[in-house]
Amino acid sequence: QACMTAVDRRHGCGLLLPLLLLAQALATARSVSLLRRGRSFQANVDYKLELKNVLGVQYHGTFRAGDQELPVIYDTGSWEIVLLSKLCGDSCTRGKVVYHANLSTSFVTSDDVMKVQYAGGSVSAKQGFDSVSFGDKDSPYTAKNMSIGQVVEHQIPVWKTARFSGIIGLGHTRHMPEGFREPPDLTPDELMLPAMGIDMFSICLERGIATPGWMAMGPKVQALAAGPGFASVPVVGEVHWGISVSGVQAEGLGVSDPCLFGCGAIIDSGTSFIAAPPSARLLTDAIKKKLKRDCSNLDELPVLRLQLEGGVVVELPPLAYILKLSRGCRTGFVELDVTSKQGPVWVLGMPFLRYYYTVFDRSSMRIHIAPSTPGCEPILTPETASNATAPHFAAAGGGLYAKRAFSPADFEAMETDMDEALPPPASKFFVF
Repeated sequence: QACMTAVDRRHGCGLLLPLLLLAQALATARSVSLLRRGRSFQANVDYKLELKNVLGVQYHGTFRAGDQELPVIYDTGSWEIVLLSKLCGDSCTRGKVVYHANLSTSFVTSDDVMKVQYAGGSVSAKQGFDSVSFGDKDSPYTAKNMSIGQVVEHQIPVWKTARFSGIIGLGHTRHMPEGFREPPDLTPDELMLPAMGIDMFSICLERGIATPGWMAMGPKVQALAAGPGFASVPVVGEVHWGISVSGVQAEGLGVSDPCLFGCGAIIDSGTSFIAAPPSARLLTDAIKKKLKRDCSNLDELPVLRLQLEGGVVVELPPLAYILKLSRGCRTGFVELDVTSKQGPVWVLGMPFLRYYYTVFDRSSMRIHIAPSTPGCEPILTPETASNATAPHFAAAGGGLYAKRAFSPADFEAMETDMDEALPPPASKFFVF
């Protein structure tokens, strides 16, 4: 693989070359590969991208492919660059901004067709290569000749009415994980984050039905994550942004801890709600039973507390898990029957990102989190500097824990439309 360029996928290495020629071939292939991917070595500068809010269940930001800008979902639960294209036909492109290869001066075609599996359904896409930017034309984060999936057809119902035109994977791996794309024998292309030199980025979503979310990267984010007020947990997922959970509690329900023997959790910007495993059904059913359909007792519902690795405790009030629909209130938990080495898997989707400023760190394989204000600013008071005494993070082993102060607005329900919701990550080929 080291002596093949990513363009020439079908020719093997010259194993019978003299050693000198072989060394030259390896060096040339490496140079071509780096040139082809157009690494953006100068890109460690501050950049902030707004994410437009659609009913609190979709957040899309600008993405540039070639000379075209499209609204996309930046998804920490996947890896590929997949864009609606002119190849998909009127049924899936009507009323949407779509990628058109013929309009790009930097597009390189390919004969490969790939299939990508999402939880919402499968996608068939014709592979091509183009220059891309994380954000608009002024973004400093760019890469040349990135692999792009031009959607030919898809089986994702929400995408037929949704307002986004692509899914941009932000997984932490350098290449597409084995088993998540067909055909499996495609030479693994370098993914967007490493190609752009992005080792760390943050996501935070403002609390509100129409308020935006934000992504950021650069020295300011790096300084924030290393400063007071942030707790840090190791990433244990081999392919996902997965962390360990040692306990989940909700006061006053009288049910056992579903993670007493351990759980895993994925922090996923592409999932609209919180996904819970079947082992948590007693807890979620108890909340459902306690909830009045007319939404009149939201202030009586418990705060959900998750204990992460290292004794870090995070809290989610009813606004994070109760939905207000046209027919009244209901819980927003989605059941996901997936296990991992850590145990049953939870998915902490957009509700988590509305309460915690979250920094995804590829360089140290850690996730740094701080409680956030409704306006999406990390709370960096001196009191949060020490995990042992902080009101938001506590060392559980020491028995020190002060509840996070929530306002009456946190004991309300989020008004939304279930038809616009994005499901958890694909479980068909699930690897934690």
